[in-house]
Amino acid sequence: MESIIILSVIAVIAVIAVMNYIKKMKSGSSCCSESSEIIRKVKIKDKNKKNYPYKKVIKIGGMTCTKCAQIIENNFNKLGYIYAKIDFDNEEGLILSKKELEDKVLEDVIKESGYRYYIK
Repeated sequence: MESIIILSVIAVIAVIAVMNYIKKMKSGSSCCSESSEIIRKVKIKDKNKKNYPYKKVIKIGGMTCTKCAQIIENNFNKLGYIYAKIDFDNEEGLILSKKELEDKVLEDVIKESGYRYYIK
C-alpha cells in the first residue's frame, strides 16, 4: 500500500514537471523572454516584395523563443534595404534585399544579435 502511494506522488510530480517544461518551451523561457521588456517590431517602409530582387534563405541557431526571432528580424530590418522574416519554428530566415548581400553582412547581423548563422 505504501509503495502505491509513493508511486502516485512521484507520478503527480512527474506530470507537473512535464507540464511546466512544455509551458516554458511554448512561452519561450529564455534569455530574451524572461525580461518584461516588450520588443517592438521594426516597421519596414517598403513592404512590396517585388522591390527586393535578391533573396537568401539562411539557417539560424541558438534561438529559444519567438522573441529571439523578433530580435534578429528587427536587426535586419533596421538596415533599410532588407526585408527579413525570421521563422523560429524552422530556425531559418528569409532575407530579401535591394542589393546583393555578402554572407559576411548576414553573419555580422546574426552574431551581433547573439545567435549562430549557417549557410543553407
